[in-house]
Amino acid sequence: MANWVDLIALLVTVTICGGIVYGILHASSCLSASVASTKAKLQEKGYTISHTGVSVKTSKRFCREDYVDATQRGVIKAMGAASFGSSPSGSPTLSPPLMKRNPSSASVNSLDERKRRAIFSRNRKD
Repeated sequence: MANWVDLIALLVTVTICGGIVYGILHASSCLSASVASTKAKLQEKGYTISHTGVSVKTSKRFCREDYVDATQRGVIKAMGAASFGSSPSGSPTLSPPLMKRNPSSASVNSLDERKRRAIFSRNRKD
């Protein structure tokens, strides 16, 4: 037979398990309520969230010219921010700076060598 200590232990165990189950149910209901309120607030702003994804409500439509204009503005901003086309004064240059060509020692030596060979070689007449 069970005595009164066993009954109290059973009562405490059932109470603890019931409290855990109640806590889990209460937390899940609070979470569901907060998700629902968040969805309602987002829907007021124009965002609709469903199990398939998110849809955004816009107030105006864009035509092709709007997209082209926005793209051109982006390209011009990128060109202005680029460092390859900037001059020290800050205004962009349209052509690259001219490079000066200095004769290297190798080309001067080869030119001298050709002159020496030309002096000692026979002139052929074809």
